[in-house]
Amino acid sequence: MVKTSAGDANDDVLHRKPTVSPSNPPSPPPPAPQTTDTFSANCHKKPRPEAYKQYGNGTESLALPKLMVELWKPLVHPITERVFVTDKGERFEVPIDQVRWKKPLGKRVVIVDTDTRLDGKTKNTMLNECPLDFTTLPGRTGGHLNHYIYAMIHGYDYRLVRAADYPDRHGTWVKPAITKEALKTHDFVISLDSDAVFTHLDLPLEWLMNLWDYRPETLVAMAYDLDWEQDYDPQGNLILNTGFVIAQASQRTQDMFQRWEDCPRSIPGCDHWNFKWAHEQSAFSYYIRYEFNRTHDVKNIPCNQANGNEFTLDGNGECKGVFVSHNWKHKHKTPELLSRSIMTSLARRVHGQFHHDIKDLYIDASKETYPIADGAT
Repeated sequence: MVKTSAGDANDDVLHRKPTVSPSNPPSPPPPAPQTTDTFSANCHKKPRPEAYKQYGNGTESLALPKLMVELWKPLVHPITERVFVTDKGERFEVPIDQVRWKKPLGKRVVIVDTDTRLDGKTKNTMLNECPLDFTTLPGRTGGHLNHYIYAMIHGYDYRLVRAADYPDRHGTWVKPAITKEALKTHDFVISLDSDAVFTHLDLPLEWLMNLWDYRPETLVAMAYDLDWEQDYDPQGNLILNTGFVIAQASQRTQDMFQRWEDCPRSIPGCDHWNFKWAHEQSAFSYYIRYEFNRTHDVKNIPCNQANGNEFTLDGNGECKGVFVSHNWKHKHKTPELLSRSIMTSLARRVHGQFHHDIKDLYIDASKETYPIADGAT
């Protein structure tokens, strides 16, 4: 006779088929969860209407823009504090004679995203009513979110503009026209491509304007393009990149942008750039900057500070976009940069709040013995 252990006997019981009688039929399997079209589109995650406007003491509005200002306030770098150290440890110092912008410009500034391809039907875009799915966020939406968040943090205006197509030019030619119109309502217009993002959400535009020697008489500022042979104009100068532009309102600035928009119609040879890369960018650098050439009309920003990105050539490129990362060959990376900039700030903010309240939140019980006596902690 073969003896079996208790474990073997239990195994035998577990493997026996249950006896099913007509009066005791097996339970039906649970129904499969239903996935509706709304669920698939992520529309079930819409915030409640009351989420868009909340109230503190019953009178003070705490809508999202104000909340963003308050949330980032302890982190924002003071405009007149001349030294700034980046998240990667790079030190930048504004020369003392360049500290001209000393107060927040607020709503005098508008950040503008211009695109001819915008629509409300494409999923995971700003105009679509269904909430965004960050796991599949496209690069263009990541850029728009970055610009909108940066504007809210610093109290600037923001506009997302769906522009009409130019009938006889490449789509990027709409940027000078839209910027010219925006300069009629705001003192400063910041135009960005959707693949260009602010890397340090805590750093005000006013501080950057001081760093780049942006003056009251300056018309525009743009970053140099990369030091490649094809990026030089016939005069032997590097062209400027229009993916990030700071424009200041004045009659002379209006004249510049009008001349820029009219370039293919009024300057011989400029129509060469209607569809040929780099379109309006080449038109500006080949023609317009030489007509508006007073000493401080056009400010040239170092390429490493407002062009290029950390991904080109495995991080070994000459232009890494320290303050404005322009991800022209890595457009899909903007959500990663967006996430990093937000989470870096939030981690510091929450950590700072913890230390502010540390007397209430932290208990040092490392010297207690067990069992812990009543009232010891």
